[in-house]
Amino acid sequence: MLEDFRRALDRVQTDYEFYIQCQSNPAVALAGYDLSLDERSALSDPAKLAEVFERGIGVNQLRFTVTISGRHDWVNRAPRRRVAGGDDVTTVKAVAAVKQAKADDERTRAVLALMEQIG
Repeated sequence: MLEDFRRALDRVQTDYEFYIQCQSNPAVALAGYDLSLDERSALSDPAKLAEVFERGIGVNQLRFTVTISGRHDWVNRAPRRRVAGGDDVTTVKAVAAVKQAKADDERTRAVLALMEQIG
């Protein structure tokens, strides 16, 4: 199990989409890894993942030296900013719809919905 945990941690550090999927759909993201419940929990919860990087989670007192480059925000401790005219969840979904649009008309509808959401 420990080897798969290390592989998953390595991927979390290099694959931002995998990191996000670990939080949003951990069953799918971690399906190919042989992990304990504590390891799965650590990979799917940003606060627990921060503990792994800071203190380890008790699995052989696992400790890491991490070098992060790029724009990844592993543990966002900043207060969440509110978007005028809408709640965060709805706005995030609207932005995701824009990013996932495959055709121009679909993208246009998604952008208009986002504009309506944020005012």
